[in-house]
Amino acid sequence: MAHGSRLKTIDCLRGVAVLGILVINVQLFAMPVAGLLSPTLLGGFEGGDYAVWVFGHIFFEGKFIALFAALFGASTLLLAERNHAAGIDPGRAHRRRMLALGLIGLAHGLLLWMGDILLIYAAIGAFLLLFAHRSAAWLLRWGIILYLVPIVLTMAAGWGLTLLPAAGFIKLASASPPVHEEVMATIAAYQGGWWTQMEQRIPEALTRYLIGTPARLGWLTLGCMLVGMAAYKSGFLSGSWSLAAYRRWSLVGFGVGLPLSVIGIAYREWRDWELLSGFFIGAQLNQLAVPFLAAGWAALIILAVRSGWLGFMLRPLTAVGRTAMTAYLLQTVLCTAIFYGHGLGLYGEVGRPAQLLIVVGIWAFLLVAAPFWLRYFRMGPAEWVLRQSVLLPRPLPATPKRPRTP
Repeated sequence: MAHGSRLKTIDCLRGVAVLGILVINVQLFAMPVAGLLSPTLLGGFEGGDYAVWVFGHIFFEGKFIALFAALFGASTLLLAERNHAAGIDPGRAHRRRMLALGLIGLAHGLLLWMGDILLIYAAIGAFLLLFAHRSAAWLLRWGIILYLVPIVLTMAAGWGLTLLPAAGFIKLASASPPVHEEVMATIAAYQGGWWTQMEQRIPEALTRYLIGTPARLGWLTLGCMLVGMAAYKSGFLSGSWSLAAYRRWSLVGFGVGLPLSVIGIAYREWRDWELLSGFFIGAQLNQLAVPFLAAGWAALIILAVRSGWLGFMLRPLTAVGRTAMTAYLLQTVLCTAIFYGHGLGLYGEVGRPAQLLIVVGIWAFLLVAAPFWLRYFRMGPAEWVLRQSVLLPRPLPATPKRPRTP
């Protein structure tokens, strides 16, 4: 497959991934994080609200953020190859890129939205080139191991909790202030002005960065990135495999992942949506489903690109992929303008079906705006800023020494 075709495949995957993560991220924009941990905590969990949550949980939750992380790992190798071919030190360029990405992510997380992933990607990505020389098999093996570490530990802790009587759950849950009071305080903060939001957002973001990342999120992310590097080296992400192979991977991914995710929901229903067991057991079954469904989605998308199924949608999806960082940040700008107090102030007041309609509207905007922008510019504005940080001054040519005159 030609170099340009490989890039088109990866760009299309990246475009679908950055659009797909909004299906779940919109819940963090629109309501307290407790609603993602246990959907019954915020009320209104029936009918269309229930159907939208189940659909998002099974097909989207964790799946596209895992694919996005895998593509980040693949892009790290791709950019290193480009820099090496251009005579630029790949290591130095990568370090500068990760520093710039980290600063952008920190500003994004503290000033706009607590759910930022860019700083986390930069912190973990800073070490990725240490594994660039490893084989695809080694990267895949260790990626799987690192991904499983927090899941196994969480499920082991959850198994211990399920041995407690119901009163034990209640005691553990009451160790902190009542959940509904925290929910109401969060809603009031994000319906307020920007400074009021900051008082809520900074502790949430710092908790995510300093506690959530080393304890859990960092392991999952690094595992996905290593798997992505393996998938790039093997030719999977660039679309180099046979169509039959992608069909098989799609069937395997969905065939294994869907039942795991559904079983996780059934377990939560069986436990009457109890918060602790739902997180420690039910949510972890979905987390085990994530890599299978992410691989299934990736195989299906590549198959669609290779077979021409996307038709006229290929160009806008590829354009969104080429401007993925800009699209990701623009999602934040649009969603905070809709839900936060400095905009329409709809935080905590929009149900899941309406959230999904907002997602579709933002998708439509990005799919129109990205190709329009690329008609006049080579890259998105965020990509341009990141590229400027990587550009290295070329050394001046050595001045020939003049022979000394006696």
